[in-house]
Amino acid sequence: MKILIYIIVTGMLLGGCSDFLEENSQDLMIPKTVQNYKEFLYGEGLNNKVVLCEYLDIMTDDADEIINIKRPYETSVDARKFWSYYTWQEYPEIQQDNSLLEDNAWGEYYHRILIANIILEALDEMEGTHAEKMDLAGEAYFLRAWSYFMLANLYGKPYVDEKQAAKDFCVPINRATGIEEKSLSRSSIKDVYDLMEADIISSIAAFKVSTVEKTIFRPNLPTSYLLASRIALFRKDYDKVIAYADSVLLSTEKALFDMTATYAIPRFLNVGNHEILFSYGEAPSGGLAAFQYSSLRRAAFIPSTDLSDLYAENDERKTSTLFFSAGGMKPMKYYGSTSDGMYPHAFRLAEVYLNRAEAYAAKGMTTEALREINALREKRISENYEVTATTAEDAFTLVKDERRMEFCFEGFRWFDLRRWDRPKITHRFSSAENPSNYIEYVLQKDDPAYTLPIPQKEREMNLSIENIDRPRRDK
Repeated sequence: MKILIYIIVTGMLLGGCSDFLEENSQDLMIPKTVQNYKEFLYGEGLNNKVVLCEYLDIMTDDADEIINIKRPYETSVDARKFWSYYTWQEYPEIQQDNSLLEDNAWGEYYHRILIANIILEALDEMEGTHAEKMDLAGEAYFLRAWSYFMLANLYGKPYVDEKQAAKDFCVPINRATGIEEKSLSRSSIKDVYDLMEADIISSIAAFKVSTVEKTIFRPNLPTSYLLASRIALFRKDYDKVIAYADSVLLSTEKALFDMTATYAIPRFLNVGNHEILFSYGEAPSGGLAAFQYSSLRRAAFIPSTDLSDLYAENDERKTSTLFFSAGGMKPMKYYGSTSDGMYPHAFRLAEVYLNRAEAYAAKGMTTEALREINALREKRISENYEVTATTAEDAFTLVKDERRMEFCFEGFRWFDLRRWDRPKITHRFSSAENPSNYIEYVLQKDDPAYTLPIPQKEREMNLSIENIDRPRRDK
């Protein structure tokens, strides 16, 4: 991988402050204070308006196609655009008409890693108090750990167990703090997870020292504890999962949002939802738009029947408009959320309960697992919310179903399928001109296509890097 990243400070990032940066040359502007670097991290690493991973939910069993026979051409626009991801093609950036739909996640997450590297190296020389520096360090370590987590689960092989993780490839580790042309080879899954675990521990330690007041729009101590729990879950380190999840609840006064009570928010991912710990990201322009995000009549994909059938008839996630539109045909969790200052993605408390539930089930602690599941369901279903299980295996199945229902269309499902059992999935793709003509595409059990290929642009820059061998599929 060759990294060619140009850090551009725009007028928006400058915010009209003449003393924001010190000009050392005609082309280079260097931040001096902690506040300068915090704005730098926010503008380049957290809120740079780049839409990422629109394809995640389209690749899962939560997605079904839909053909509107009254408007077949309009319906097919997004379907054809994301056909290659929906059908798990060998090179999913190549659309059905052979045009390129560039996957920018690889480059963007490495850009964020570079931002974190630069900030952490410059920390001692910045102007600011110790508390301010520790707060910034907490954000930078979080950003780097989170970026490696995303890269590892997009482009690295799934984490199965520690022995496998020590030998199978993941993604390159980049320690650069400047613009370089340097080919990097893939590191092992274990090495990458070791790095992200060390980073999130450092983030937690830094946030604990800092006394800077945080909002949900900046990484914070509860968010770092939650990411630590998530990383431990993917490593199957269940004692740490539970300990970090406990720490989330001890470090925040927030509580689960009660969907069974009276509420005033129009969508679930809203500033009025008090279970949100951290809000981030940019609204998707294509991927979830294809799930009727923008228009019922132009939908290309809808929530699958398998997903819809999981919800009980009195489940507020199904019957209210906080999760879906009337009839359940359109994901509505963050529809219009950016209009009230809310970003469309979030770290939230529901994950704490479901991470603990999964860890307890994996440890054979059925009673404890059910307690966590039902604590969440009590806030989602007005009556008869409790589920039961006689074995840890049954409890684990309940956890899987609950995660699927709770986190649908938030980018969780693909990663969960990868780390659990990589099941067989079948997608039907029909002709817009004649919907009775269709092709069934199959993602086989343990299919190599559960890992994305390195984007074409990166492969062209580094011809020697090992790529995933995904099977060819018929068009």
